[in-house]
Amino acid sequence: MSKRFTPEISVELPSLYDAQVSPDGTVAAFVVADNFRRSGTAAPRMPKANIFSVAVSGGPTVQLTNSERSDTMPRWSPDGESLAFLSDREEDGQRQVYLLPRRGGEARKLTDVQGDIPSPRSLSPMAWTADGRFISFLKVDGENEEVRERRAGGADEIVFEEVHSYMRLWTVDVASGATRCISPDGLQIWEASVSPDGTRVAAVVSDLPYESDWYLNRLVGFDIGSRGTTVLYDERRPAAKPAWSPDGASVTFLTSIYSDRGNDSGDLMLVPAAGGDARNLTADHGVSDHYGVFHQDGDAILTATNVHGGSGISSIDIQTGKRRYLWNEKRGFSNFSRSLESADEAVFVAVINDPDNLPEVFAGAEVDGEIQWRRLTDVHADWSDLEIGETREVFWDGNDGVRIQGLLQLPPGYSSGRIPVAMMVHGGPTGAVRFDFQDHHRWAKLISDSGIAVFMPNYRGSTGWGVPFAETNIGDMGGEDYQDMLAGLDHLVETGIADPARLGICGWSYGGFTAAWAVTQTDRFKAAVMGAGIADWRSFHGRSYLHSWDAIHYNDSDPYDVESAHASFSPINFIKNAKTPTLILHGEQDWDVPVEQGYQFHRALRDLGVDTRLVVYPREPHGVEEYEHQLDIARRVRQWFEERLLD
Repeated sequence: MSKRFTPEISVELPSLYDAQVSPDGTVAAFVVADNFRRSGTAAPRMPKANIFSVAVSGGPTVQLTNSERSDTMPRWSPDGESLAFLSDREEDGQRQVYLLPRRGGEARKLTDVQGDIPSPRSLSPMAWTADGRFISFLKVDGENEEVRERRAGGADEIVFEEVHSYMRLWTVDVASGATRCISPDGLQIWEASVSPDGTRVAAVVSDLPYESDWYLNRLVGFDIGSRGTTVLYDERRPAAKPAWSPDGASVTFLTSIYSDRGNDSGDLMLVPAAGGDARNLTADHGVSDHYGVFHQDGDAILTATNVHGGSGISSIDIQTGKRRYLWNEKRGFSNFSRSLESADEAVFVAVINDPDNLPEVFAGAEVDGEIQWRRLTDVHADWSDLEIGETREVFWDGNDGVRIQGLLQLPPGYSSGRIPVAMMVHGGPTGAVRFDFQDHHRWAKLISDSGIAVFMPNYRGSTGWGVPFAETNIGDMGGEDYQDMLAGLDHLVETGIADPARLGICGWSYGGFTAAWAVTQTDRFKAAVMGAGIADWRSFHGRSYLHSWDAIHYNDSDPYDVESAHASFSPINFIKNAKTPTLILHGEQDWDVPVEQGYQFHRALRDLGVDTRLVVYPREPHGVEEYEHQLDIARRVRQWFEERLLD
């Protein structure tokens, strides 16, 4: 008997990610983790996660670590004899580098540093050097002696953005465990890649260490010995994910105007490592690359690619920029790893899923120029009988004729006829709805289980269609992108699927802003969920730690001008139009979109007599993490739509 997609299942389905193939192509290591942190003030600060392996030839899955804390980021040594990973097993929230012998035995702790080794938001913060002697890692400064002494004396005042805590690049000697900082003083190192000969680093940097400064970053190269620095790229579009050519002569990286660190799909660039003009290799390709690594011969770059919501692995010729797809399907994945054999013998490993199938580890090899995949794991076997509906790809035209695409998650058993539809708007805005099983907290599966279809548009501003499309809504967030969404709903009404009297809207972050914007612009929605959304762009600019982003994405709008885009696109300024029942959800410790945005919107709706409820989750950042809080959100979202969209 099949299982209903309940709120409990939506939270408890485990994550599977970061598959890494051994250099000889025989073993894949990967992470299986909870999607939540345990609840409460005394609970661990990170989700429980462990590392597993499976033979590429097939066979049982083997658990390599068994921790109640967080073991993540497995990385093979160049000789394949050791597996480095990060763990906070000794001190909650304090990651250290560990080393696990491939042939068995206990993990050995390599580092004992103070200051956070961060989770990956883009390029991995930990990597082996090519000779296998060192592991490089990023680390945030711990408290300096002066601050520690002041705290010991009872002083706890905060001098805002004047006591800088930088993230720097370090190395640890694998033999001795000795650590040293190798990056220049006065630079925040967001991402870094060590050259093949181990003497230089290509790094994404900024002069100050605050999240907003990432949007103003530049790409530099520096010498590890002298710390001398050369600027490689410094333009309006930020840089991301640098990687070296095998001969150390060039660096590839990605660029676009992004809305979030980590959501950095864009164009693939190439720049001489000694400095010079950067070349855009993929400017007219109409897709978004989100990872690049050189072929061993250095003549081409392999990329992980978002192809109109689907997934691809491409080979980009560095001379001509010509793209050749090794794989291109309507499935979901984020990255791949590749063994070190010659091109025609290399093994690829990736975690792959699709709207009907949960993620599993796959291995692939090129056959006649295309990667053929084999599934290696069955981690989600216990959930193989979930009752889920069909996911359809839909297309429509925006107001100006631009072709727009989206996905429609239908309820189980749907065949035809009009049904209620909730539009779920993805965050970013430079993100995308992919051909994945796992959307935002699996809301699409959760809501559709109630008999409500979920419509997910890839409005202009989304990734997957190239940088020009992703940047189309700059200066116009809430303008034509919002009209694209409404046009998509109109299409569903015209084609006999959506019941125009039973429409809802929901989303988180930028999707939460869009929900708030929509209920102040139209009364066509009968229910709305505003998750961590923006009510007032001007107060957002003053309080968020992303204040560079909104200024850039509103095309240098002046937040202090009452007639600026910051004002004209703020939902709070149109609040008297609102009539839609609106559920507002927000994390109390959200630094991206501060919680007062939710308070403002709720207070205004309540003052105007609009049906509304605000739920604030203690301890939670922008993405809600604790089990009980995630479960509460899942239940509330589903119930809010059931009570207002179902007969």
